[in-house]
Amino acid sequence: MSAAAVLFMGAVAALPAQAARAGAVPICPTVVGLCTWPEPNAEGGARMLQRPEPRLVPVVRSAKNQTSRKWCLYPKPSYGGEPFVLHPAFYTPGLGLEARSARPCPDPQPKPRPSPKQVRPAGPR
Repeated sequence: MSAAAVLFMGAVAALPAQAARAGAVPICPTVVGLCTWPEPNAEGGARMLQRPEPRLVPVVRSAKNQTSRKWCLYPKPSYGGEPFVLHPAFYTPGLGLEARSARPCPDPQPKPRPSPKQVRPAGPR
């Protein structure tokens, strides 16, 4: 049986090559991170992300989120473009894009407080 390798903090873990087919959840080490694959349906060599990656080589086409945060996968390097958001504990067999960068989604920015209404003082102009 062949095996795919996952790089994880300097260590390599072998994964069975029978990765998920459509409709099945792929095999991914039970560690906190984002499992990614370069092909749809968890095909190709698996890779585990735990930190922001401004440049993904190869691109990511399927992923499984094993973290407690949403992950944003972007179509352009350096977090450019509209991200695909992958929620915690979710798997997507196809992103619908080729992700070229990824990071935990930024926390939402607080909405700015509305400024008090400004009125021009009455008087001579």
